[in-house]
Amino acid sequence: MKKILAVALTLFTLFMSFVFVGGFLQKQQKENGVRSPATTSSSQQLPTTTTATFTINEVSSHNTVDDCWLIINNNIYGVSKFLGEHPGGASTITPYCGKEATKAFDTQDRGSRGGHSSQANQMLADYLVGHIKTP
Repeated sequence: MKKILAVALTLFTLFMSFVFVGGFLQKQQKENGVRSPATTSSSQQLPTTTTATFTINEVSSHNTVDDCWLIINNNIYGVSKFLGEHPGGASTITPYCGKEATKAFDTQDRGSRGGHSSQANQMLADYLVGHIKTP
């Protein structure tokens, strides 16, 4: 009986260890921004299930820190929740709230010195609101 109890306790301990380690690793991946691989770049249109379309005028009304939409490659992104997490600080994004921001995103507002990382491009999908209406 003691042997069975010891084996059961050992198996339970191993199971709980796997659960704990698995949860810890998932939390670390989430905190470090690890996301599923994607094959998009900022110069491509992102596929989406959203069919919402807005005019540039409609987007322009979303121009505050609490309600910040950006236009990047004719896609509209609601980034208010991301402003506090942006590595460059919210002040690098807020001038573009309610406006076209493709060039700023593609160059990190540095002229031709390079754009955002592939991870940043992948993150855009998390903030997609819709698309610009085309005439």
